[in-house]
Amino acid sequence: MSQNISQNLSGYPYSAAGYVNPNQIQPNFSAAGTPISNGAMVDNNPLLNAAASTPDNPLKFLGAAGASTVALFGINNLINKPLQSKIYDDTFFKKVETTVDKFGNSPRIKSFIESLENINKAAQKRIDNSEILRTLFRKQSIGGSQVQSQAAGSKGHLANRAIEVMKKYKEKNPGFTEFDNILRKAEKESYKYYDEIISTIQKSTANKTELLGKRPWWGLGMVKNNASLREILNKARLIDSYKGIEAGAKRAVLPGAAKITLGQKTAGYLMRATECLTNGMFSGKGQVLIQALMIAQSFNEASKAEKGEKFSTFMASLAELMAFMATMGIQMRVVNHIAGLKYIGMSPENVKNYQKAMRIANQAAKYGDQKAYAKMARYMEALKNEAKANTKWYQKPIKWIGKVMSYGRIRETLKPLKSSKTATAFAKIPYGLKVGVGYAGRIAFLMGVVIPIFSGIAKKISYGIFGKPVKTLEKEKNAENAQPQPQQTQQPTQPQTMQPVQQPQMVQQPQQTAKPGNLLDTMTQMQQQNNIASQPMLQTPQAASTISPDAGIKRTYIPNPILGVENDIPKSASRTAQIDAILRQADIAEANAQRFL
Repeated sequence: MSQNISQNLSGYPYSAAGYVNPNQIQPNFSAAGTPISNGAMVDNNPLLNAAASTPDNPLKFLGAAGASTVALFGINNLINKPLQSKIYDDTFFKKVETTVDKFGNSPRIKSFIESLENINKAAQKRIDNSEILRTLFRKQSIGGSQVQSQAAGSKGHLANRAIEVMKKYKEKNPGFTEFDNILRKAEKESYKYYDEIISTIQKSTANKTELLGKRPWWGLGMVKNNASLREILNKARLIDSYKGIEAGAKRAVLPGAAKITLGQKTAGYLMRATECLTNGMFSGKGQVLIQALMIAQSFNEASKAEKGEKFSTFMASLAELMAFMATMGIQMRVVNHIAGLKYIGMSPENVKNYQKAMRIANQAAKYGDQKAYAKMARYMEALKNEAKANTKWYQKPIKWIGKVMSYGRIRETLKPLKSSKTATAFAKIPYGLKVGVGYAGRIAFLMGVVIPIFSGIAKKISYGIFGKPVKTLEKEKNAENAQPQPQQTQQPTQPQTMQPVQQPQMVQQPQQTAKPGNLLDTMTQMQQQNNIASQPMLQTPQAASTISPDAGIKRTYIPNPILGVENDIPKSASRTAQIDAILRQADIAEANAQRFL
């Protein structure tokens, strides 16, 4: 059945750009991406919490941000300049490769690497044997342009940077035409054409070391953002190294052996680490400003830390904040992989066919091509029915999770067919609601679950390396516990002689006379005589128990309206009698106050 279904796409008008509208020669079918909203507020999200917090000293915070910006620009220039003007073999990263490869040739290191490779092979075999894992890792869902660009990670960022540099080169050399074709094709969604962009630059006759710079508006004329085509090629090689892309059709930049060496991987990860530190290696100097604010925020938190824990607090805060930027691509891929679970039961080939049919249908909907729209809708329904038949009962809950996570994705949701103006407008309402709800849910999942996980891991790694600021964390915990709590009725602290009052089941029969020192009998008798509720009687103010009889008996309250003014206690009375009298009068006054007020 799958072969018959797959044949529904063969021969259908479809180009590399998408569906071909029969009524238009060269329509623009680039799918519009919806930028990720950052309005979701999640308490445990470190980035949002940092943005919401107000520095104790704003001037000190701005000073730290300014100093960090200058320092990061200096680091950026130091690393980038050799990559802009030298071939890769003459750079510092090549020296790192050579040094680490010498170290990596030792038997112990080789044995360790082989062990890791064996673990990876075992994991891949486990994935191949499980439909759920196979779907999770190899059948991704597709988000909008912004999501897919971020999911491409460093390759996506470098592709965007390469387009900018190629445009600058064209502006400086108007007669140069070798970049025209790739610029037309890849300008809007450069991440899709990363390999072609790098290959075009490498094969071109352009002067690859020519510096192309401009002064961006945000730099107020003081910042010059330089770049070169050679820089793009060198960074592409480093990306290939740390991603472990082997020699072949997709590895035009990095020649040599088919297997990535330990030195190449180390140089690649060193490049990735410098990007995490400066945010300016792949995307230009504008991103440095974000990193400077993160460093300033970390300085702000360190200033509040206990003595001896300021450095560890600074490093933990910086690691937590940096994890947001450093793992942006991974975060997007996590969402894509989970959303792809809806393809359980569908072969990898049919997943591609389904997504291709969805593009054709949505583009046909845009131009009102009812025939193509209906054909692709039927084709996709057949693919879903086939996948449903192949789904086992225990896989259905997992598949449902994928459906929820992919709900309302623009590139995987069928758009309403364009017809009359009124009908189309009404049809877009439920479609728009579906898209809006889906994106809001994914943002909430990203901000509330994914980002805190990565930030938490980064913080724990920092604790392991630089130590845990125990005193500072304890201080913050105590400050949180000291927050005003809702008022609750508290049982007062009573002296030992009042303890029996808290146990009404032990009340004895009232006596005719109150004996000094026997407060239980006296209070029970008064309760029965005056018909005062027992509950208020239990609420004895703490102030009464703190009065010292040695200072003399002073009435600081209105005498009890029922008992009247109490007779003076003789000075010769025992200490116990004086305490009993004080507590009795205070308890009764309080009880009546509670009763009448």
